[in-house]
Amino acid sequence: MNVVLIYPRWDYPTFGQLQEPLGLLHIGAVLKQHDHEVRFFDLAIDAIERVDEAVKSADLVGISSSTVLFGRACRVLDRIKESRPDLPVIIGGPHATLSTADAVMKGFDAAVIAEGEYTIVDIVEALEKGSPLYEVAGAAAKKGDEVVFGPARGFETDLDVFPDPDRTLVDYDKYFDDEIQFVGMMSTRGCPYSCLFCKPMLDKVHGNKVRRRSPRRVAQEMANVSKTLGYKRFLFKDDTMVLGGIDYFVEFERELAEAGLPDSKWVCQARVDQISAPLLEQMKRCGVEAIAFGVESGSQKVLDFYNKGIKLEQTIRAFDLCHEYGIGTLAFVMLGAPVETREDLEGTVRLVERIRPDSLSFSIATPGPGNALHDYAVDNKIRNVSSPEGNDYQYNTDPISLSLVSTQDVAWAARGILDAVPNTYYREELEARVNRLAAQAQA
Repeated sequence: MNVVLIYPRWDYPTFGQLQEPLGLLHIGAVLKQHDHEVRFFDLAIDAIERVDEAVKSADLVGISSSTVLFGRACRVLDRIKESRPDLPVIIGGPHATLSTADAVMKGFDAAVIAEGEYTIVDIVEALEKGSPLYEVAGAAAKKGDEVVFGPARGFETDLDVFPDPDRTLVDYDKYFDDEIQFVGMMSTRGCPYSCLFCKPMLDKVHGNKVRRRSPRRVAQEMANVSKTLGYKRFLFKDDTMVLGGIDYFVEFERELAEAGLPDSKWVCQARVDQISAPLLEQMKRCGVEAIAFGVESGSQKVLDFYNKGIKLEQTIRAFDLCHEYGIGTLAFVMLGAPVETREDLEGTVRLVERIRPDSLSFSIATPGPGNALHDYAVDNKIRNVSSPEGNDYQYNTDPISLSLVSTQDVAWAARGILDAVPNTYYREELEARVNRLAAQAQA
């Protein structure tokens, strides 16, 4: 079967370095493993006219979409259906998982729920046999005028059984500039923590247990990337890579050497309460260059509201240790919690000044569908989002109607933390974000 896969970043801004959508590359790998022909398009770099041409000979189109991009995904769907109304178009990704009926009722022929590697193969088989898609495990489709869900499908416990993402589907030269070149990696799926702005969404997408690939498979994939693409710098997209502790990285060091890649460099995300001097020493032996931490706030009250499960002193200790061991740091800060006061914002500015991150990214607390913050905002009638794009925490300004601080206060804090990190990456884009907040405050 001829399958076209699409990531619908169509005429939509991207913050920071453009990253390849690994989920679709995993789907592409599985389809090719079953002898299907696959073409992939990322509309951030591929013209929509290329999709128009590809769908002329396609037997199936698959689109992966977040809630933020769902409006774009629907535009792509309408364009495809206009030229080929009978061509099956399915949707997967977070929005299809969290708002399945909504996705199907918008006109998609089926929605893939959660992990898609097995489901996509069964959907192709159902299409070849002429079987109803609503009978496929892990999928949903219309039966008459109603949305019918197929049998539930569990999560694969052994991620090593899946093939590596098929990176031959993308042109990496279009993704990376000359300054920063990271190839995306995933070593785990899932997160055991309960932050208000992520859960239970992540559990629905990845399951409620953390699953990991073996260090050997990860090292082998990195070595293959180095051999075929010439890149030796990697960005681990795991929610938190360091759950395996020191033992994992001892084995990882051994497997990198075995794979012929002892000199690779990589960055990852971690929680501040996971960091210790012995762990950082071992991670450095494996090639870590920098770690990004969810700092979120300089107020313990706000951290507790987020159910973050960390203490301010742990944040300070983690950053001090990284500075001591020469490991770069990035601080993710979240402004605009509904319980936040001016004093809390001032505490956040002071914390960023104290921990001295090498780079910074700040966002606005956003009650997106699927997270507990969304339910809180709805219950308290303070959610202020009216479009899919309004869920984009990188670009929105007031997704929550705040009563304790003004947008001007939030803009002040954003300016303060940005000024505290003068050499941050993507400063121009962060300046634009501050300016949007300031403009909203004056509106």
